[in-house]
Amino acid sequence: MIKKILQNTVFKNFSYLTIGSILSQFISLLTVLKITKNLHPDDYGLYTFMIAQGTLLLTVGDLGIRNIVIRTIARDPNRSKDLIYNGAILRTLALLVLGSAYLVYNHLLGNLGAEELLFVLLFALISCFGKLFETAFLGHQKMLPPSVINLLFSILWFLWIFLLPGKVMDVALLFYSFLALNIIKNLVFHITLQRQNLILGKMDGFVSSSYSLLKESWPYLVIVLVMLPYTQFTNNFLDINSTREEIGYFNLSGRLTGPISFVLDFGLVAIFPNLSALWVSNKTKFKNFVSIGFKYYMLLGMLLCFLFTLFAKELFEFIFPESYLSAILVCQLQVWYLFLTSVDSLIGTIFGATNNEKKILRLGIVNSLFSTPILFFSSQYGALGLATGMVFSFAIFQFYLWYVFRKTLHLKIEDRALMWVSAAILFVFSYFIGSEIDLINKLLVGLLVLILTSMYFFRNYTISKSV
Repeated sequence: MIKKILQNTVFKNFSYLTIGSILSQFISLLTVLKITKNLHPDDYGLYTFMIAQGTLLLTVGDLGIRNIVIRTIARDPNRSKDLIYNGAILRTLALLVLGSAYLVYNHLLGNLGAEELLFVLLFALISCFGKLFETAFLGHQKMLPPSVINLLFSILWFLWIFLLPGKVMDVALLFYSFLALNIIKNLVFHITLQRQNLILGKMDGFVSSSYSLLKESWPYLVIVLVMLPYTQFTNNFLDINSTREEIGYFNLSGRLTGPISFVLDFGLVAIFPNLSALWVSNKTKFKNFVSIGFKYYMLLGMLLCFLFTLFAKELFEFIFPESYLSAILVCQLQVWYLFLTSVDSLIGTIFGATNNEKKILRLGIVNSLFSTPILFFSSQYGALGLATGMVFSFAIFQFYLWYVFRKTLHLKIEDRALMWVSAAILFVFSYFIGSEIDLINKLLVGLLVLILTSMYFFRNYTISKSV
């Protein structure tokens, strides 16, 4: 059984991405520790706010083509050259337009200075090339090279920050350094693609290629736009309704939950090309794979979130200055919001692999209309209020999401009710009860949950193989 699992392509790709991302996130966490020791929460809030705004432009500037590029290269590798280079031109033009629009937004509602605006725009532009090159690796199902490259540059960033004297560290120097390092990383990505002969085929005309891409990707672009309020605008809501300090707490919480987010996200990245190809070649196998695999994905997510929530207080008190301890409760809530969104993302991945982009769009519109007022209102109560609103709105949305999912694909997910009941119990215990027990008892509870989870996994895997 173990041998078959280790030889599975999806498992190997998932392992490369997961191990690389966990190591990168661990190194990134060490880097954040140095930064938070030298920056006040207000300055850290500004630093992370600018990154969030650059990510906002990058997300919209992708134009929804990421999944289309991965899916197309997975099905036809000879289109990779056209998708990489014409995709880069298309993204650059989109970012120039979006950058102009952001300048107008900042003039009306924002308060970033000229240099800070430049940082935001350069961050988006430089990152767009790296993300596109990384996407090409994923389409070819070559997960090891980007994992190694990302890990290497995480180490270089870590070394630079720790060699940098604390007295000279400020937001501007951090950004100049970060941008320079990412330019070098983009070059390494491109050279590696060339040397591994992954830029295949020929380039079509820019207009025809872009039209073809946008024709397929527009549902993804629209869904990105309607999802912006709860995926990207959270920082803006806090900027309007609260303080930079609260932005710092909110983004620090997101940074600490990053390793869990990367594990779950890369799990989806690893299976998306495989699911896309399987849907075309063997629909029966596809349905069996999803029906059985969904519960294991949920099981992994709830286990990681439970353990994180259980020990978050000890983790914060050990590694962060006292001025950042207000982020503990925010972090414990955000990780369960992450669990809910990971389930949403898995369903979205399945819809994407089955060419049901319009269903994703419909779900996104409903979710946005329902969640946005809740998030905007809750942001008036700072980072904790916003995190509470996020968990509440997405928990309620699950009822509609699963109704559409079952109605569309007619898939029966094994032990679905058991997974949701277990998730609810683990959340209540870790968030409301876990803070009242000492560390020894927390360790015993965590060990018990790990044992029960392992027993469930191996028992069900053995049964499924025998059938």
